Amino acid sequence: MDKLKKTNIFYTKKKEIRKIILNDVDNNEIIYGQSAINKQLPRKLRVYTEDYDIFSTNPGQEARQVERALDKYFGGNYFKVKPAIHKGTFRVVSLIDGKVYADYTKLRIPVPYRIINGKRYITLDYAKKDKLKILRNPKAKYRHKKDKDALNRIRLGEKLKKMKKPKKRIIPFLELK
Repeated sequence: MDKLKKTNIFYTKKKEIRKIILNDVDNNEIIYGQSAINKQLPRKLRVYTEDYDIFSTNPGQEARQVERALDKYFGGNYFKVKPAIHKGTFRVVSLIDGKVYADYTKLRIPVPYRIINGKRYITLDYAKKDKLKILRNPKAKYRHKKDKDALNRIRLGEKLKKMKKPKKRIIPFLELK
């Protein structure tokens, strides 16, 4: 198949990538990162992200499984799996646009999560602690701007949620005679 035809197929079907990845997430995986934060915030506080970050007990195998599912949907070799800079992380990368669509990372310690629509997502409390840890790390300075923004959006989301809770109405006690 020529490159232009393959590129056309990719961009025609690209909008389904996130759905295919999400459908492949199973009970031994936990979604983290911006996708997990977005899932738990009001729409106005969500930011665009094209990829999923997923904790897995077997990240290499899970990444290859998603790569095969995507290649099958696209009808050819459109994706590859490659190890990331961080040990224990594998990336699902498009061979057409070069973008990373999923990062699978080895789950090393228990992580608190919430189940939303049958999928596990890290809690916002865990996300906040992670962002604060990154902000204290001078070696992660390249991430500080986006992590400060994420932390502020999480805090605002929590504040809005508290404000939205219905106030308990006090109904005066009436004596019956």
